[in-house]
Amino acid sequence: MKNPKVSVIVPVYNTEQYLRKCMDSLVNQTLQEVEIVVINDGSKDSSADIIAEYIERYPEKIIYRSQENSGQAVARNKALELCHGEYIGFLDSDDFVRPEMYLQMYEKALAEDADYIACGYTDLTYENGKEIELQHYVASKVAVKTEDMFQGALVSPFLHLYRRSVMEQSKVRFPEGVIYEDTAFYLNLIPYIHKVAVIEEPLAFRVRHKNSTTTIFQAEKVGQIFPVLDNALEFYRRNHFYKQYQNELTYFCVRVLLCSSMQRISKVSDKVERKKLVDRTLEYVEQEFPNYRQNPYFNGGLQNLYMKSFNRKTAGFFLTLMRLKGKMERQYT
Repeated sequence: MKNPKVSVIVPVYNTEQYLRKCMDSLVNQTLQEVEIVVINDGSKDSSADIIAEYIERYPEKIIYRSQENSGQAVARNKALELCHGEYIGFLDSDDFVRPEMYLQMYEKALAEDADYIACGYTDLTYENGKEIELQHYVASKVAVKTEDMFQGALVSPFLHLYRRSVMEQSKVRFPEGVIYEDTAFYLNLIPYIHKVAVIEEPLAFRVRHKNSTTTIFQAEKVGQIFPVLDNALEFYRRNHFYKQYQNELTYFCVRVLLCSSMQRISKVSDKVERKKLVDRTLEYVEQEFPNYRQNPYFNGGLQNLYMKSFNRKTAGFFLTLMRLKGKMERQYT
């Protein structure tokens, strides 16, 4: 395709059950100039045959490569080198988007000359072959300037478009071999983003699976957050961004550690491993962010109060609440 406006990167690994719905949502976009970059990450099912069907029907829209199974991050990084669009987006091959998603996002990006644009999404699952919508989320609704991207934003790249020239300038890529690659990619790109735009409407759909990395909580995988944050902090220091964004970076990292990561820790079944991860988290916070409670971003709101109150004495209480909350969510979803 000549001069695509948006390139969408789709890593594929054994998703034959969902792949057609994903691809249909992309080839039928109301924005015609959408380039679809598909990387088959060593699928063992019929995914390759399904992709071949779409290449035959839409040869001008699809760029295709295959590789030995190497993981989602490797597939995305390879795809980034193949994109030609003004903006780049991402979509997992078991998820899908509304037909108008990329037209709305592209027009919004142009209207606001944005380097980055986010939209909302809907969580859903399947029961007896029927789609069940679980919850709507608004991505980055607080973001009106670069500094706001550190606060409360959803880091999953399927909600975002990035200006390709920003990606090329920054050379930021997904760290390979860890489950927090989305967090690192999002965080390291922030200093290169100068104009931000947001569509609060949910334009994408994320499918929840029992066996996905978002619902399996093994101690080893949960512990990968520490080297990911080490990498990000080193990146900010090496590129001379740390001093400029120190308060924002502190807020982002502590929030990840004490909120999303701690929720994952609470779901680790082994009690001993769970305690080790809690202790390691608190040690990390004390070492890297010893004065975070004085940070102005931690003022006001229940979540900030929780983070300022989390310590070795209160950790057991808060984890018990998280585990109870998790059980109730599994019961009613």
